[in-house]
Amino acid sequence: MDHPASPKLAAPNDGFDFEFTDFASARDALDNESLSLAAEAARPVDPSVWIARRRPRVPTDRALAGTTIDWLLKLPEDVRPRQLCEQMPRLANQIAKAWCDPDRCAASIDDLLIDRRGGRRGLPYELRREVQFLREFLATGRD
Repeated sequence: MDHPASPKLAAPNDGFDFEFTDFASARDALDNESLSLAAEAARPVDPSVWIARRRPRVPTDRALAGTTIDWLLKLPEDVRPRQLCEQMPRLANQIAKAWCDPDRCAASIDDLLIDRRGGRRGLPYELRREVQFLREFLATGRD
């Protein structure tokens, strides 16, 4: 007994849907919208995620280390990051510790100046300016 041939089913269309647009609109979407979406996606939903990833606190987070004070005294007065030392001694200690290795120190300073994680507040203006002066001084190769 012959069975009638079953009709072939059409393959599902899994193609892309395209929308016609002009170049300026496409550029705007890539430059603005995608960056804001990426920044939002990088921000953790639960702030406790960052707390778990932070290093443990140490006593020098709240006070300048002796080596940092020595480093400050070696810097020219107009380059010394006074406000950074007062408000964020942990960061001053971090820079001072890396100062003897210019590449490592530059990377450490750049991490303070450039938001690579997205959504960070950054340093207040005066502290940022002091850190930028340190970066420029470091780049000149003077010690």
